[in-house]
Amino acid sequence: MIYICSDIHGLYDRYIRLLDTIQLKDTDTLYVLGDAIDRGPDGIRILQDMMQRKNVEFFMGNHEHMMLMYLFGFDPTAWMLDCNGGKTTFEDFRQLSETEQAEIIAYLNSSWIVKILKINGKRYSLSHIGIIDTDTDKRADFLSKETDVRDLQKMVWGMSPYDLEKILSYPEELCPTVFVTGHIVTRRYSFGFDEDEVVYSDFDNGCRYVDIDCGCALSDGSGALSCLKLDEETGILDLDHPLYIR
Repeated sequence: MIYICSDIHGLYDRYIRLLDTIQLKDTDTLYVLGDAIDRGPDGIRILQDMMQRKNVEFFMGNHEHMMLMYLFGFDPTAWMLDCNGGKTTFEDFRQLSETEQAEIIAYLNSSWIVKILKINGKRYSLSHIGIIDTDTDKRADFLSKETDVRDLQKMVWGMSPYDLEKILSYPEELCPTVFVTGHIVTRRYSFGFDEDEVVYSDFDNGCRYVDIDCGCALSDGSGALSCLKLDEETGILDLDHPLYIR
């Protein structure tokens, strides 16, 4: 089975409860669509746990992008802003040995930007956010001469819940595609769903947009860490029975 979650934001207890609930097997895969760090207190602990699990695949979110932009010297400001919650993560990072720090940097630097899954005639595009026109998987790789870190920034930041119509200009040969993302807390959409649950919208070209960021780290504690199941044999994404960890 394939499981998909996003935006854990440093809440280690919810992350562990998710793993306990789904009882992740060696034959399963858990895709975490970015923003494991910041806001909550245990982002580094979550990263270190995921690094040890061969069946957990991590995507770069805008918070991991800010972290590497800071550590690589591209942007000394954004990650340290109070609104972004990076100071706690940085303090924990500073307490690690040089070897542990290097391991985390390498892990984030090889994280996914977008991954395409093709299962039983169905096509899924997984990313932290955005409609990325590609039929090719892409990793972050800040250190490649071919990488523009500002382009990566657009891929992990560059979308609002008000420009979903760009899906209609998605290349015809790549349709239909189901886009599964996080980043935007789902209560911000007007899709007719209740607050803090997985939301989705269908488009005339056969594509579907699914957002699974249910506000896990909302300051009022009202949000949830959500998780979807994708059957790796049938290719069916179960939107009728999302798992919510509160």
